[in-house]
Amino acid sequence: MVGAAGWGLHGVLTTQDDDGFLQWRDPAVTAAGRVLYASHCASCHGMPDGSVKPTVNTSAKAPPLHDASGHTWEHPDFALFQLVRDGVAVANCVPLDPELMPKFKGIVSDAELVAILSYIKSTWPRAVRQNHDRVNMMYGPYNRAVRKLIDTGSGEHG
Repeated sequence: MVGAAGWGLHGVLTTQDDDGFLQWRDPAVTAAGRVLYASHCASCHGMPDGSVKPTVNTSAKAPPLHDASGHTWEHPDFALFQLVRDGVAVANCVPLDPELMPKFKGIVSDAELVAILSYIKSTWPRAVRQNHDRVNMMYGPYNRAVRKLIDTGSGEHG
């Protein structure tokens, strides 16, 4: 696997100036995120553009799509990051079932995970992105704290 530096992702988080930390406006980050998403996420969640349908259904409750019809945008950046990386987020305190959603800590780096989440956000219609921005505004201090940890490499892996 190509490391984050190879994708040109090293240090990209420090330039974000809003309440979130996803880099959905950066074409290099979202292009890298698309490749990573296709490799790690599409088999269960499908591609947000609909080009690939989910092929794995691990339960009667299918994994959510990450397009505008899903509920991904209802979660602030830090919660999405924590849910995917660690299987639980402070925002909801309910751990994900590891049989249904694996933890990606050690599978992708923190920067690669941000790229994946940035790609997802880049595919949403403008109104959905604006709603997500409003969610991020409510959780700004949490987002900034997690962004700082990512920027400094605290807890970095992979």
